[in-house]
Amino acid sequence: MQSTQFGVHEVVDLREVVNFKAACLTEAKERATRVKNPELKALVEQSIQQGTMSLKKMNAILTQSAGQIEQ
Repeated sequence: MQSTQFGVHEVVDLREVVNFKAACLTEAKERATRVKNPELKALVEQSIQQGTMSLKKMNAILTQSAGQIEQ
């Protein structure tokens, strides 16, 4: 059985990863507007989609963990 409880250090680490990932995503979106090569542009756009999905999942975990800490 998988635990759904998060340690404080896990939440702090995840917040750092979310901040880093958000900065990378912002940079990737900026670069996507400047890329001319279609193959490279497709890779950057794929990276943006994956990064966006990852951020949504990490934010959901942070929201869940915030509820645990308040209890």
